[in-house]
Amino acid sequence: MASTRIEWLAWWQLMRAANIFTAASNVIAGFLLVQRDWQPVGPLLLLILSSVCLYEAGMMLNDVFDAELDAVERPERPIPAGRINKRSAYRVGLGLIGAGILAAYFASTIIGDFSAVLIALSLASVILFYDIYAKSTLYGPLVMGLCRLLNVLLGASVADSLLDRSDPIMWAIGIGIYTIGLTLIARREATESHSGELIAGGVLVGGGMIQALLQPLSMEDRAISFFSATAISFFLLGFAAFLIYRLLRAPNQTSARRTVGALISLFIPIDAAACAMAAGWSAGVCVLFLLVPVRLLSRWTGQT
Repeated sequence: MASTRIEWLAWWQLMRAANIFTAASNVIAGFLLVQRDWQPVGPLLLLILSSVCLYEAGMMLNDVFDAELDAVERPERPIPAGRINKRSAYRVGLGLIGAGILAAYFASTIIGDFSAVLIALSLASVILFYDIYAKSTLYGPLVMGLCRLLNVLLGASVADSLLDRSDPIMWAIGIGIYTIGLTLIARREATESHSGELIAGGVLVGGGMIQALLQPLSMEDRAISFFSATAISFFLLGFAAFLIYRLLRAPNQTSARRTVGALISLFIPIDAAACAMAAGWSAGVCVLFLLVPVRLLSRWTGQT
């Protein structure tokens, strides 16, 4: 029994399972920004499943292709530590990509439009490009930002004439910019000599949040008051600024990783704000509750 639990724990750590809920919140935000409601539920659940599968595939394949580097820099990771076989992780990762595309295909058949499966195929291609080639390049953060942008659009793919809908597209661009900044920060999370890159990442994080939040804030049919929407936006911006300040002053690598983890988890409150503005307080609170499993899984798997 103990060995089985250890094996499951290794797989959860490989998948960085606590972060899958940020992918789900992106999809829900994109969906509610175009639908203003939870209907149709079937396609929404399939799109969330597609997003989660593709996200986890990206996490697994990232470790597969970085196994030699991790053996030097992060030997505690499941593959270099020998707790998970590299070939098994590769096969599961490819299987998850297939499952993600298939879920999007089923969603497309229900909707009667193939935007969802086309976006899922694009997202899968960008994920593979990032994991295999772009991660260590200068434009790696741009590719990662494109992944999050496509993930939001996956949720918005239920809309008729998606390209004519400014709300989800502008939101997706903001989330993409935030991700670019976050990726820059994560690259140098423990390197004091690159504080300039950390500051640049912080500026992009703030700029992305402003870009994203301005769109639902400016909606004429906003579901909550302008005062409430503005207060939420300023609170989120202030909290992000606090996290970046704490990262700049992080005394060690563990502290820096925890702060980066908090910035990743911040996707959920940001998406919850959009959901509240688009579909009311209940929608925002429902999405915000995704922070609960994030916290529980983080403790169980030892993620920071």
